[in-house]
Amino acid sequence: MPVDHRHVKTTIETLLRRANSDVRVRTRKKFPGSRSVGGKFSLNSRMITLYLHEIEEQCFQLFGSLKHIDDYFTIILAHEMGHAHDPLLEQLADELDDCHDPLLHARLALRIEQNAWDYATVLLPECNPLVFDKIVDCSLEAYHERIASAVSVNTSVEVIA
Repeated sequence: MPVDHRHVKTTIETLLRRANSDVRVRTRKKFPGSRSVGGKFSLNSRMITLYLHEIEEQCFQLFGSLKHIDDYFTIILAHEMGHAHDPLLEQLADELDDCHDPLLHARLALRIEQNAWDYATVLLPECNPLVFDKIVDCSLEAYHERIASAVSVNTSVEVIA
């Protein structure tokens, strides 16, 4: 059961109204790159783009079916709205661009993502917590791995003989 286009339209309208948001949202069939990107927010255009094919693929990979596709779509939209409404996003993105320390870079990237997930949590109080938490955990896993990797590099001891 692929994404229901009526659900997509209704969900976009509902969440924009709930958040009193002026951000623009559009959907595309497929992400143009080789990565699996379900959604993205453009700071310059204040536009959220949601990629339906990737959302379906991610849902299937995470849950083994499309049983939770409507929730998955809603959660991804709420997360992208979290980026759009993050008052620190521009500052954090600038810090990220200027950062050359791998550990600080990884921590800044995690903070950006965590801020968006925190917003989504507030925006979707009625959401199934098991579905929501599984998506968040999967989303943040790579960020935590980058931090762990950077920590292990930073804590290595250089011996000079």
